[in-house]
Amino acid sequence: MEEIIDYGQFAERLHRQQGRFRWELLDAVQREWGYEDPGGEPVASRWGGENSTEEIDESLPVPAALAEWWDSPVNSFAFRPRLYWTHTQWPPAIWVDEYADLGDDEDDYDDAYLDPARADGLPEDDPLLPPDAPDRRICIFMSEYQYCNQWGYLAAEASQPDPRVLVNNGGFWELQSRSLSEFFLHLALVRLPGTYGWTLRVPRSHVEDDPAALDRLTASYRELGLLPWQEMGCDALMYGGPDALISQYRAPRTDFALLIHGRTRTALLQVAETLGISCTDKDIDPPSEIPEPLEELGPFTLTDGDTDGRGRWRATSTDGDAPAAATVPSVLRALPDRTATALDADATLAAAGDASGRVHLSWSTTEATTEATAEATADGPSAVAGEPLHRAAVTALACVRLDDAHRAVVSGDAHGVLRYWHTDRNPRPLPFDRRRTAVTALTAAGLTTGPALACAWADGLVRIWDLNSDAVAQLRLGTGITALSLNSDGTLYVTGPSGPLALHLDTEKLWPHRALQSRLDDIDWGSYWSARGPAHAVPGLIGKVASDDKQTAMDAVHDLYRLLVSKSAGLTAAAPAVPFLAELMTDPDNQARPTLLLLIADIADCDSPENRAAVRATLPALRHLHDDPLPSIRWAAAELEKHCAPRQGEN
Repeated sequence: MEEIIDYGQFAERLHRQQGRFRWELLDAVQREWGYEDPGGEPVASRWGGENSTEEIDESLPVPAALAEWWDSPVNSFAFRPRLYWTHTQWPPAIWVDEYADLGDDEDDYDDAYLDPARADGLPEDDPLLPPDAPDRRICIFMSEYQYCNQWGYLAAEASQPDPRVLVNNGGFWELQSRSLSEFFLHLALVRLPGTYGWTLRVPRSHVEDDPAALDRLTASYRELGLLPWQEMGCDALMYGGPDALISQYRAPRTDFALLIHGRTRTALLQVAETLGISCTDKDIDPPSEIPEPLEELGPFTLTDGDTDGRGRWRATSTDGDAPAAATVPSVLRALPDRTATALDADATLAAAGDASGRVHLSWSTTEATTEATAEATADGPSAVAGEPLHRAAVTALACVRLDDAHRAVVSGDAHGVLRYWHTDRNPRPLPFDRRRTAVTALTAAGLTTGPALACAWADGLVRIWDLNSDAVAQLRLGTGITALSLNSDGTLYVTGPSGPLALHLDTEKLWPHRALQSRLDDIDWGSYWSARGPAHAVPGLIGKVASDDKQTAMDAVHDLYRLLVSKSAGLTAAAPAVPFLAELMTDPDNQARPTLLLLIADIADCDSPENRAAVRATLPALRHLHDDPLPSIRWAAAELEKHCAPRQGEN
């Protein structure tokens, strides 16, 4: 977030969007606060969720803005619904006032809610209604997560492309937004900064003690030009400043008088200082999501004889030679806007990507195993299929031979997204991987360990996967990599600014925990119970603890804490996880060792004899950690011994 965004100028940005849908501004705001298109397919659809099938009037049109929002790639709700904590309704349902003219009998309330004949609307003299409106009903399209309020538009305005949005608080309707598209923009401004920004909540008592703080607010910051946000009756007016948003909660029953969000901590503290609000670190909530940082590497400059400090690869010169690029079938070469191509090892599967993000596949009717026969086959008969897998130009492709009968295609794009397509199935809906910089090269080959995939990103990071176990290694090689080519003997040819170089890979050191990954897959984790339900997520997190990336490993340990450490009875997933965690702890290169050892110790501290028994069984392999050079490791080792001590009634 190097560029400072002055939200004091937001009203002008909003005005420039007048007369058209607000999607361009919505996209910009989301990116400014740190939301990134995750790639892949949406996880929420208009037909998903808790849609009601009652009170639907199919004769009413659906406004174009609502339908377009659902289909838009900038709809962050469709990709990350938990950012919003709302329920959607499709098709929009006619509002029924379940509390109108009812007695104290709870059954009456249920009957009113379920009776489609009760289609209540606004009173005839309500100022929100257009003049002489023949239809006073309201169409509900979204509700707050606990259904404390609803958002809808007038049925009389359903034929408009972008009608006004009303909000219902306790049965009373008021205007929320001047249009549907402006509502979704406003909703993003309310929801996303709490996840991606720094947050300070100012209690009402502070403003009561210092009323001049509100005078300083209006004197120093400008309104965004949006109507007050009325969710839960908060009546919040939003102001903007450099990298900051300030919401003034004007309703007397709200807990906070001001809610301040900063894109940076510095921006938030500047607002607090301007308003005369004193705060400590404990008062400030940091972002709950921080994007993975990019590497800060120089150009790829390895030379003959260079080695990895961990023995994972050794570089040798190629005298300027690298494997020749494969020739794909003419049907793919003829594609307009083609940006990348790939061919599998036996030339039976070819792929091409284009500038629109579409991936095209071609299957040859005959097999080819030599360069000469591949060229002949390239212009022979073939079958072609295509899928729109990316929302950016395809920049690299690799065809993967999984076994004699199965193939897969992996594609990368300019946004850093990898998609995986097993060719006899539908493409995986979620990305195979994603980073915040463009994919520059992909390659795949069958090694003695099984199929492997390598990918380079523009910041110089290369990841290499063992596809059988999902083990992954990270090589920080340098920027400027334009091509990768992996041979079956484990040689990775890397083409950089100075031409190609061969890296001879040691797969045992590249994936030291490959066998561990395979053993994780042998366990039915869904039959075990974690603190948050069936333990399906546990094996994936254990695998991430082995990551070369420190942040990834640490985040995985913290997530395992939430799943495996609990005083409540019935948690059964910790005991089978302990041997894997202890094995990772014996790896001196593990990036999360102090926290990982504390996790193992705290599992022993739970009220579970099974957990303690599992941890005690690992003590012989971990006792050497009492002499570890790191004081934090030695301290955690002492905690481990303490928690494993026999308790009353235990042997």
